[in-house]
Amino acid sequence: MGSRAERIAQRFHEAYEELAPSHGYETREASRKPWADVPEQNKGLMVAVVGRLLEQGVIR
Repeated sequence: MGSRAERIAQRFHEAYEELAPSHGYETREASRKPWADVPEQNKGLMVAVVGRLLEQGVIR
């Protein structure tokens, strides 16, 4: 499935999209996509952020 950082980024994306409406927020339709359809540049950024947080020990 990919690196640990990628798996966490994917789960974060999915949870965010699922929980947003219950917090009074609706994501833009243009960005409301399943992980498989998220543009590679965006995925890469999210994976890099998660990777940094893993390196810093923020995520264990």
